[in-house]
Amino acid sequence: MENTDAITALKQVRTYCSAEALDALDYAIEVLEKLERDGIKSPLSTDFCSKKNQN
Repeated sequence: MENTDAITALKQVRTYCSAEALDALDYAIEVLEKLERDGIKSPLSTDFCSKKNQN
């Protein structure tokens, strides 16, 4: 699964989410969207240590 799949699913779930969980869900969506913009398509299989060293 890639970020775009998870973002789409989370946005669909957001419709049915309790008001108490909206902030956390919105945060998760924002994080995945930022990873996507930064070129990290599959964060669970990304070695962030090597990404840090490249900067």
